[in-house]
Parts: sequence; structure tokens; C-alpha cells
Amino acid sequence: MKNKKIVSLIAIAFLAAGCNLLSQNLPAGVVKTVNGGADWRFSNALKGGNATGLSGQNISKLAFDPLNRQTVYASSFVDGLFKSEDAGANWSKVLSKIAVYDFVVNPQDTKVIYAAGFYADKGKVLKTVDGGGSWTDVPGYTGVNANTPSLATVRAIALNPLNPNQLVIGTADGNLNKSADGGLSWQFVKDFKDQINKLVWQDKIYVLLKSQGLFAATDLGASFNEASAGLGKTNIIGSAGYSPSGISIFRQLYVDSFAPNLMYLATDKGLYKTVDGKTWNLVNLPVKSDQANVRTVTVSKSSSNLVFSSVGSTIYKSLDGGQTWQTQGLTTAGYISCLLIDPQMPQIVYGGVYNTQ
Repeated sequence: MKNKKIVSLIAIAFLAAGCNLLSQNLPAGVVKTVNGGADWRFSNALKGGNATGLSGQNISKLAFDPLNRQTVYASSFVDGLFKSEDAGANWSKVLSKIAVYDFVVNPQDTKVIYAAGFYADKGKVLKTVDGGGSWTDVPGYTGVNANTPSLATVRAIALNPLNPNQLVIGTADGNLNKSADGGLSWQFVKDFKDQINKLVWQDKIYVLLKSQGLFAATDLGASFNEASAGLGKTNIIGSAGYSPSGISIFRQLYVDSFAPNLMYLATDKGLYKTVDGKTWNLVNLPVKSDQANVRTVTVSKSSSNLVFSSVGSTIYKSLDGGQTWQTQGLTTAGYISCLLIDPQMPQIVYGGVYNTQ
């Protein structure tokens, strides 16, 4: 009897170890669907790379070349920037070593790319003018006293689509800096005293802060107004009643390029939406309220009713602007950190995974 008990304990230990080994081998990197999310497949093949390809990377952002949807970029918190010229089938590394938190492609000259992040114990902004063939270090940007350089991680970058030489960058210590000459020189704009998680430049300059929420400026950053003040108590889309926000972390921002008053906020307390830029509604995702730690959100350029969002490794899809949702669970090594919808064929969607193992 004693021997049987020992065998059982060994078997249990083996199974537990097996489960742990299995969990450590789950894939990450980039996922892609070509049928609106009916099924997702990993798309991690790296030219000249190791067998795991992009699977070992923590993907921070995905974006298309503005002039060619077959060219896709993926940045990594671990190691650099990757580029695919065949819609994600194969990737090549175009920037190494730097941890890239954000990047932006010049819409008027897509060979010009800025990558922002952290390298060698300081924040970095790098620039290429040949599509990633070579990179130069953008000159130092100013810190809170407008004289000394900020060493903090550059977490966000955006450019003016009407004048791509105008740039803004945001740092982990809350500094917002602006350049009017393509990064040759920088002007200190504001110290928000809170981590800057996202920047968007469209009709306004939008700044998403980790704990304070969303701020916007219409005067090139001369003055900012709080744009998420209406989150104190919000209606619930797809349900009756209202709910206090209690938000601790504002993670991601989506601003519609055609109707800029249409915005979404992904937070640790759910997904929020506004259609007038003032009144925010809590979107009723099919998840328990205490588990609604939303990581990302994006909307199709072909229809504002088509919305994708994520909680953990589950992707949610709505065809009616957030009224109802379809659930698409993935088996990955972490959570879905970013989503990208093809601008011409919205049934094609890419997702980036942050590997938590």
C-alpha cells in the first residue's frame, strides 16, 4: 500500500512538472487571422533567425507601412524592430538591441521611421531614413528643467500627419517633449508627473497617462485639458445602469482618424468609449467586472462598428460598436498586448503577444 502511495505521488509530481514544461513552451510573438477571428495562427518565421523566430519577443506594437499594407512592422520590448514585406509570413530584424516601446512611420515618406525606447540605461530615440537599413541616434531631448537631458525610458512617440517633421515624445517620468525639425532639436513641453503610456497626434495631441487618464491639446501642446474627466461615473453600453470607474491604470488609447470624437480607452477596470469626446461609457465586455483588465483596443478603418479588444489571451470582437461581443480564446504564453486590423480587408487582423513566462 505504501509503495502504491509513493508511485501515485511520483506520478502527480511528474504530471505537474509536465504541465509546467508545457506552459513554458507555449508560443508568443505575432498571431494572425484571415477570417475575422474564426481561427488564429502564429506568424513568427524570422529570416536567418533561430527556430523560434519572433516567439521569444514581447511585442509592444504592430503597424502597417502607410502606403503598403503588405508591409507590417512589429516592435519588441526585448530586442528591436522587425519588418515583414509579405503580410507577416516572414520577418526580418531591422533594428537590434534597443527595447522598443513605440515607433512611428512617416506617412509621406515611409522610409523614415522613428523608434523610441530604452538602451544602455537611458531613454533613446532612433531614426532611419532608408527603411531600416541604417539608424542614427536622435539628439538628446530635454528633461523637466528644460536644460538637462531626460534619461527615462521613452514610452511613446507620435508625429503630426500634416507635418511629419513635428514630433512629440513621452517618457516614463512624465516628460513631454516636442521637435519641429524631425528630431534635430527638442523643446520641453510639460512635466505631467505621471508615466506617459500613449501619444496620438491627429486633430489634437492626445496624451494618455498611466494613472491620471487622457489629456488633449489643440494648440501644439501649449495647453492641455483633461479629456477623461467624465469617467467618474459612466453608463454601461450593452447593459442597464452605471458603474464608478475606479481605474488605476490607463493602458491604451484609440482615436478614430475619421471621427476624432470617437475614442476608446483600455484600462485595468474595463473598456470605455466616447462618441462626443466628453461623455464616457463603460463597454460591457463578456467578462467579470473584477477581471476586466483590458490590454488593448482597435477599430477598423472601414467601419467604426468593427472593434477588437483583449483581456489576457482572449480576443473580443464586436460588429456593432461594442453592444455585443464574440469571444476568441487563444493559447499563448502571455497576453495580447496589441491588435492591428487590415485597412482594406478587415477580416485580416494581427495580434502581438507579451510573453509572461
